[in-house]
Amino acid sequence: MIKIPINTLESKLPFLIKRNCCSVGVDTASRTGLCLAKTTDTHIELEYSFLDMKSKNKYHKYTTLINHMNNFFDGEVVDVVVVEETFFSRNPKVFQFLSRIGGMVYTVAHLLDIKEKLFISAVASRKALGLPCNKKKEVVHKAFHILVPEVKIKDIDIIDAVILALNGLLVPRSLI
Repeated sequence: MIKIPINTLESKLPFLIKRNCCSVGVDTASRTGLCLAKTTDTHIELEYSFLDMKSKNKYHKYTTLINHMNNFFDGEVVDVVVVEETFFSRNPKVFQFLSRIGGMVYTVAHLLDIKEKLFISAVASRKALGLPCNKKKEVVHKAFHILVPEVKIKDIDIIDAVILALNGLLVPRSLI
């Protein structure tokens, strides 16, 4: 678990952070990253994991995902789930697989009575934090560590999940 003062994050972001809120970010992929970002009045705590779905049996992958999500959410009161929107590049099978994963994450969140469920593109979630948008994960990873050096995660799939989870906690700064 990583614990960071909220003021430290807010000083670097164009947004405020919701207090006493819990957001889960899910980076959908064959190696799915998950991050639970929970705030108190003063701190944000980040817990994370990933699920490597290398099986050739797609139904085994889906069942594994559902079980992992249920275990990851176990006992937490989650306010919002932010799922990475599916991006189509060249491979329709990958697009189909990632879309199904996103749908399953949404369904698990619905069954757990999580009220707010969002799909956000990788580009939009990165842009919200002032990170490079259309760059390789490695470039985003490096920029994220410059922005938030307190997060010492080396895994690039987890960083995208952290970025998504943080998006669930953002509140625009007042114009006044």
